[in-house]
Amino acid sequence: MHPTLQLLERHDAELHLTPVHWFDLPEPTQLTKPTDLAFNLNWSVSNAATLAQTQWPCAPLNILFYPKAKERLDWWLNVIFSTLQSGQRLWVVGENVGGIKSLPKRLEGVFSCVKVDSARHCVLFEVILSESFQGHEGWTSYQQGDHTIHSLPGVFSAKRLDKGTEVLLSILPELKGAVLEFGGGAGVLTCMLAEQPKVTSVTAVEIDLLAVRSSLKTIAANQLADRATTLWSAGTEALPEQKFDFIVTNPPFHQGIKTAYGPTQGFFAQASNWLKPRGRLIWVANEFLNYQGELGKTFHSVKVLAHEKGYKVYQANK
Repeated sequence: MHPTLQLLERHDAELHLTPVHWFDLPEPTQLTKPTDLAFNLNWSVSNAATLAQTQWPCAPLNILFYPKAKERLDWWLNVIFSTLQSGQRLWVVGENVGGIKSLPKRLEGVFSCVKVDSARHCVLFEVILSESFQGHEGWTSYQQGDHTIHSLPGVFSAKRLDKGTEVLLSILPELKGAVLEFGGGAGVLTCMLAEQPKVTSVTAVEIDLLAVRSSLKTIAANQLADRATTLWSAGTEALPEQKFDFIVTNPPFHQGIKTAYGPTQGFFAQASNWLKPRGRLIWVANEFLNYQGELGKTFHSVKVLAHEKGYKVYQANK
């Protein structure tokens, strides 16, 4: 059980009696009741959040799990306090290693923080609005060559092109047909792929809701909506059945404050199922990461296309 949930277990009696909305719940838990709602930025079948919603309702008690990307805290407070009614409460819980102890200082002036409990190297605060709060979504943008990149807080490639994608783009061969991108971030690579002359369509899948919104805005801003789109999905779970000529990815390997290879390894294990005969999988990864071991049974060959700046670009041929 996640340490924050172990701390909240100490308040099980109150959680059982009070309607609760959970925001960015780290994992399923028996603390939630059938009448509770969970609004998560990561896609899941049971998620109450939707891509179209910009406001989510609050309950008598609302619990926010302190975000890894600290710039997302402002985004969450904007979302929650835009609908929080008089008499409704907000708890914020997080791990010490994730920076939760700095919460009172970060919110000083606009919010007050009352410590409710601490255990399991975690702290639980109640956050109270001290004065009027003028929230905002936190959109940022930057230029990448001829492209305008839009991003919400905490999205991959939110402020600049990352080194891995830079290496991938420098060696990327000519593509054609339908392309699937796994983990689209703010949409930088998505746009570059869509602009290749022989590419007919690009479908990016992203588990993070804010990344999906960012990518869609980036695609639209660069007038590529007729050739590219981004779907909110955990890997291929929400992807309609189809086959692609290419899969291209700079795969994620972090989840929360921990390194997590599982989602990417799962995607690589089934990548062949989404490719047409003679289709190709192209990816970039830190030189210490080894995903090619997942591909031996389903791909004809795997080779290194480039090795520079601490990254390797691979190509697997079906």
